[in-house]
Parts: sequence; structure tokens; C-alpha cells
Amino acid sequence: MDYRDGKCIIVSAGDFEPVDLNIQDEDYLIACDAGFRYLDRMGILPDLIVGDFDSMSSYPEAMNSLREIALEDPDRILGLDVHKDDTDTMKAIKIGFERGYKKFYLYGALGGSRFDHSISNIQALVYIKRHGGKGYIMEPSQIVLIAENETISFSRGMTGILSVFSIGGKAEGVTLKGLEYEMEDGIIGDDFPIGTSNEFIIDEVAQISVRKGTLLLIANWSGAH
Repeated sequence: MDYRDGKCIIVSAGDFEPVDLNIQDEDYLIACDAGFRYLDRMGILPDLIVGDFDSMSSYPEAMNSLREIALEDPDRILGLDVHKDDTDTMKAIKIGFERGYKKFYLYGALGGSRFDHSISNIQALVYIKRHGGKGYIMEPSQIVLIAENETISFSRGMTGILSVFSIGGKAEGVTLKGLEYEMEDGIIGDDFPIGTSNEFIIDEVAQISVRKGTLLLIANWSGAH
């Protein structure tokens, strides 16, 4: 597949603080179900609105906007059956891939009243990784991403906390450099949180390598990022 430049930005219905989404001309913006209400409040019209809209009745202003779009530009809305295998966010990710994107920024993907949706969106990051893409869950002062059989680097100037967890079994050949607590060719299992609350060193490049396995990286930062 020929991949597009730019990124697929997905806004879901979890916790969301209004932020600059940095939408460029080559980007594609998808609202997932009640995540549309966030964009509606910000006065941003997404390229596509995806969902079964089972929870939209709780947000009458957004529902009115959705009805107007359905009348004036129905192709901008993709209605889904309530009974489906894909979550709304996963469907949006698959659409992004179909449209040729390989970089995904997920907002509103954590928190909210459904903890299970937070877990499913973390699993969605693994799906993106294993389908040749790069996925990031974006929060105002936090970013969540996956490292699998690779090295991930964070540039100098970072301050804050970096937590590293194994998901899906044992991660082998784990090396952590440029952090307060370093590791060389170690093992991180999924049954003990040894990688919680490491710290960036501001004048060093932080590197997280895993030879075999899947790591969940959660960076809570201040300063440059």
C-alpha cells in the first residue's frame, strides 16, 4: 500500500481537555460517537463521524449538530450497528489504514466512565503497531505508545516520569538508557510492575529497547516533548 503523509487524528469519548490538535491539510480527522461532542464544542467539523451513537442522546447540542450534518452532508457520517466486533475507535483506525495513513493520534481514548474502553484502546495501539503503523494516545501532559522488538527514543529536554510495562507475556532483552534507573539486556514480566515511575534525565536522550516482546510506554512529562 502507498501510505499518505500526515496523520489520522481520532477523537473518542473518554476524558478530553480542549487542546490544539495541530490539524494539517494532509491529516484526516475522525470523531468516534460521543467524541463528536468535544469537536462540536470547539467548532471543528471532522472529516468523518463514526459510531452507533447509542450515547449521543445525553448530549442534545451535539445531537442537533449531528442531525444537521446528516441532512446537509450525510457522507460525513458512518453509522454502525450497536452489535459489532469493532469498537468505534477500532473501526476508525481501520478506516485510517484503508485511507492510507500509518500514523495515528488518539485523543479521548482514556478515562471516562468505561475503564474497559481504556483497555481496548491500549490494545488498539498494539493493533496499529502490528499492522505497520505508529499509534499514540495523546493527553495534555501524557503520551502512551507501544514498543515491540525495537528501540524508542525520547529527545533531550524531557523531564517527568516514564513507566514501562510488559504486555502479552515476558519482554526480553530490555535495555533502558538515559533514565534515572537503567537496565541492560534485562527481562520485564507482565506480573510485576518493576518499570513504574522511572524518570527522564533532562540533558540525556532516553532510549527504551526490547529485543523480543511488547512494552507499553507511558510518559508523563513537563518541559520539552
